[in-house]
Amino acid sequence: MVVGYPTIRATANRTNLHSGQNAMIFRTLALLRSLQGAHHTVSDAQARIQQACDYRWLRRQLGQGMLGSRHTSLADGTPAVSVVLPFVATPGRRRGGRWPEAPDERERCFVEGTHACRAAGAPGYRKLESLSQGLVQGGMAVLKDAARFQYLLDQQALRLSWRRPGTLAPDLTRQLGHYLSDGAAERHGLFLLTVKVPASPPEGAPNGTWLDNCLDRYRRILPTARR
Repeated sequence: MVVGYPTIRATANRTNLHSGQNAMIFRTLALLRSLQGAHHTVSDAQARIQQACDYRWLRRQLGQGMLGSRHTSLADGTPAVSVVLPFVATPGRRRGGRWPEAPDERERCFVEGTHACRAAGAPGYRKLESLSQGLVQGGMAVLKDAARFQYLLDQQALRLSWRRPGTLAPDLTRQLGHYLSDGAAERHGLFLLTVKVPASPPEGAPNGTWLDNCLDRYRRILPTARR
């Protein structure tokens, strides 16, 4: 059963849109337009920057990930491996999702895509915050990271589920190690964010650079420049 999370819709207070903030919005918008040659609204720019921020959050988390399945596939059939990212399912992380109270029923539920990252703790930016992130990161980096994240969404590669420590598979229990020694995991359970990556198992621990390289190998990130 899919757990419902409300769509994040944060709007700016128009009375607080000072000239400097307006300038920031239009500089970001102009930068994205110049890179893609398309007509984007402020909302389009915000959504793309949020995707880039979500991808960067995911990339940072990958260092604590552990190998799940060695033989799985993406939505289009591309062979993949799965990386599992554990998070203690604190009340704060569960807030906003309609998770059942009964543990057995809760373990049958999951969240996918952007909502999976948000439930695990990825920040959702308000409009002005997200646009300021775009200026900090730069337009080219925004487009590249947003395209990587969109690829994961298109391939249905992100899923979050809740588990009790006692119901985990033995191999995963062994890999989780210190997470399970914390009493918080026993009290609240664990959120497991599973990321499917089009690759063979990494030689070492998965990390953000490995994720970048794997995704870039299977997808052309930027569109061909118009002549």
